[in-house]
Amino acid sequence: MSIARLENALVQLGGKTVLGPLSLTVETGDFWGVVGPNGSGKTTLLRVLAGLQTAAQGRVVFLERAVENGAKYTRAVLRRSVGFLFQHHEFLPDLPFMVEDVVYFGRAGVCGLGHSYGAADHEAVEEALESLGLAALRKRLYRELSGGERQKTQLARLVAQGADLLLLDEPAAGLDLDWQERLTHLVEDLYLRRRKTLVVVTHDVDHLPASCNRVLLLKQGKALAAGAPSEVFRPDILSELYGCPMEVAQRNGRFHAFSLECGRHKRGGGQ
Repeated sequence: MSIARLENALVQLGGKTVLGPLSLTVETGDFWGVVGPNGSGKTTLLRVLAGLQTAAQGRVVFLERAVENGAKYTRAVLRRSVGFLFQHHEFLPDLPFMVEDVVYFGRAGVCGLGHSYGAADHEAVEEALESLGLAALRKRLYRELSGGERQKTQLARLVAQGADLLLLDEPAAGLDLDWQERLTHLVEDLYLRRRKTLVVVTHDVDHLPASCNRVLLLKQGKALAAGAPSEVFRPDILSELYGCPMEVAQRNGRFHAFSLECGRHKRGGGQ
């Protein structure tokens, strides 16, 4: 069963096309990795899947029903069924949110804003804190956490929400190498152990775990290639994506892409 489907969807901002036309089907149990350089439309795609951005043309279908602006059904279902991890989660520094407060935010879309939390909500939050190793930090102020701890807290929020589809925007961005690997393994755990359907955006192939089974390459808002990682992560395709010679290696099931030529390639072209 498809959870979300884009049918020739096209998104425009300020009169400029930033995504599409694009067709994409996210089936239950998929782990999609969306890869592309900055400005390729990756975050816009996530916003469309989450119902936060409308398409100027084409259709967006969620759970076999078209997404319609303002429809109560659409808003309620998306709020419960889609979890979104933004690249930047900025909380006002004057508001002393604790770790457990942030995790409880995941239940707001389930029970509704302004409603009291029930036993099921408390149980979901406790389980999320325990499973991600955050129980000891529950009373820590969110603003005092390291970057990796903040992302871990945001993942706990999604776990507590219990959403069917998780959309993760650059979950390892801006972290040191140790936390990049930790977050990559935590994301894989969401897929393998919790059986979540995932769409993960990244500009770095290395941040996709071996369990990622579908890949979409975006360039200037259009699909350059889509399919299994072994079909898509090829030197010729990635060289076209990034505009410079690329090399690809595979280790322990994960793909790694790199090139020592990118900087020299671009500087040489300008001389």
